[in-house]
Amino acid sequence: MKDLKVAVLLLLIYTFQVSAQAKKKPNIVFIMADDLGWGELNTYGSTFNETPNLNKLASQGTRFTQAYAAAPNCSPTRASIMTGQYPARVGITDFLPEGADTKRWLDPAKFVTLNEALARAGYHTGIVGKWHLDTHYQNYRGGPKAHGFDEVIGSETKYIAGGDYFFPYDKISTFIKGSENEYLTDRQCDEAAAFIDRNKNTPFFLYLSFYGVHSKLDAPAMLVNKYKRKLDAKYGAGQAEKIFGKKTEGPHKDNPYLAAMIERIDAGVGQIMQTLDNNGLAENTLLVFFSDNGGAGKSANNGNLRGSKMWIYEGGIREPLIMRWPGKIKGGAIEATPVSSIDFYPTFLSVSTSEPPGDQVMDGISLIPLFAGRKLVRDELFWHYPSETAKSAEKMASAIRKGDFKLLEFYRDNRIELYNLKTDPGESNDLSKKLPEKAAELKFLLENWKAKVNAEKPVITATGIQKEE
Repeated sequence: MKDLKVAVLLLLIYTFQVSAQAKKKPNIVFIMADDLGWGELNTYGSTFNETPNLNKLASQGTRFTQAYAAAPNCSPTRASIMTGQYPARVGITDFLPEGADTKRWLDPAKFVTLNEALARAGYHTGIVGKWHLDTHYQNYRGGPKAHGFDEVIGSETKYIAGGDYFFPYDKISTFIKGSENEYLTDRQCDEAAAFIDRNKNTPFFLYLSFYGVHSKLDAPAMLVNKYKRKLDAKYGAGQAEKIFGKKTEGPHKDNPYLAAMIERIDAGVGQIMQTLDNNGLAENTLLVFFSDNGGAGKSANNGNLRGSKMWIYEGGIREPLIMRWPGKIKGGAIEATPVSSIDFYPTFLSVSTSEPPGDQVMDGISLIPLFAGRKLVRDELFWHYPSETAKSAEKMASAIRKGDFKLLEFYRDNRIELYNLKTDPGESNDLSKKLPEKAAELKFLLENWKAKVNAEKPVITATGIQKEE
């Protein structure tokens, strides 16, 4: 009889916990890699890198094949995620260089950031890792704490760049303790798992923002050597040394250093998935994996897409995106609808069943209809990249995608290019001369959009192109 009473009591406790969990608002875990190329994951075509946990995530959720960053590099994409607005409207259209002027930071007085909006809905919020929406680290006017994150863990305290992947860290002095040769990606994942553990009883928003795979590429030697052996086995003995030598970057898509970095990110995703399982939270958590822009340089793998980071060709802006929410998002599905980083803000608010701030323009739209098999009521996406430096003048451009067509407007030589992405995702066949009416239609829409968001106008000078202030 005593055993029966204990069993009944345990059943009641379990039933109460399940019922309480069902009533709790869904948790949101947003994981973002830095400079991860379109073709780097197994589920997006890589046969060299090893991403078993992201493969598992894709099998349990939906893999997007036409997901875009709102910009071809870091800071503007992050601004779009935090505000739900196009970078051109926010006023951050390029990465923020160290000591950027006061116009180039995310002002807390102007924006209700995503985490702040979720906090209003009762969420406990935390960021683990890269922010890069302010560069004045002495007073951090626009840092994550100034924007209301409840917990700020391991965000940069000096200007963020690559080459700081092993403890003791130079640019992340908030990690004052760590084991010798501790790897930064592993530390971020440990901190993220601990955040989940201590906040399991309240709705939470976790923004796990990796510093990898931003160059300078670096990873634990044991893993790098594993992939060097794999490279030799694939291409012939001694090829790893011949191609890379002491360099971490080279003109080869199968890069041992990059592969090792991606493996640690993948392991971290697995750790987060396991932590959610251990706490009984997986069923009530939207888990998202994304990248802030295309892979950087010749060593990146952007698949069959043209261009790379800093270009608004597809290789610079089309990203891997996987979303899992058991019972709400179909498992093992592929979604071809074009979506953008501006859509995360309204989507996460929809998940939390709260409304966007009434006085803040929202360029993005909620992706919730896609989860139910419905279509999105939108047919156009835009990009505007007036680079900060004359060195990048050839890359300065704006673009519009409408349906399957994408038009690019390059500023250095006033050039127009038009592509049908359905038949030509690699953007190799310029149709602007063959379809002048379509080009004119999209150019008209692009110019109207630039005026609407008050986009900065590049000005050609004797030394290149500068932005008009």
